[in-house]
Amino acid sequence: MRPQDLCLVNESGEVVEPGNMHAVNPAGFAIHVAVHKARPDVVAACHCHSVPTKAFSALGCRLEPINQDACRFYEDHAIYEGFGGIVLAHEEGRRIAQALGTKKAVILANHGILTVAKTVDAATFLFGAMDRCIQAQLLADAAAAGRGTQTIKVGHEEAQYTRRIYTDEMEYVMFQSSFEDVVRASNGELPMQTGKEIPRTD
Repeated sequence: MRPQDLCLVNESGEVVEPGNMHAVNPAGFAIHVAVHKARPDVVAACHCHSVPTKAFSALGCRLEPINQDACRFYEDHAIYEGFGGIVLAHEEGRRIAQALGTKKAVILANHGILTVAKTVDAATFLFGAMDRCIQAQLLADAAAAGRGTQTIKVGHEEAQYTRRIYTDEMEYVMFQSSFEDVVRASNGELPMQTGKEIPRTD
């Protein structure tokens, strides 16, 4: 991404130079600024309302460890149950950040999801991964209900072990193939490198 494509916003929600001077979504700002204030370790947060996450957020339940990918979020995501309308008030953003706590994701009841990480790449990957896991759980739950059965869950120890394998570094790396696809699809509009990468020493 080019510097001129980025939008820089101060803590008051004012768009400042350098960069893109477009208006910022005030609801998005209220959430993001609260998360960044509460979590200095977080470099990026991804938040959106996909169809699967909007449906799942109305159920009031956590993502279950029904497959390997879902184990990435095992005991590492929360639920924010206090939907207070569109997040225009900073207090609502603070409550969302409080619900997130030290975890990598939060399901916002009647709203959507939010994921955080130490890199933009990892936060983006986690959002896509959680979205797909939620979609898989909705399908599995519907199929199980139709058959009069229940989904099979990964065991506690196995789920914890799998979650620990998925480190920040691995989540960063796993996004790279998707990033390369976006760059290729841009037909040269986006560069693969910025020219400011840290050179390897080995």
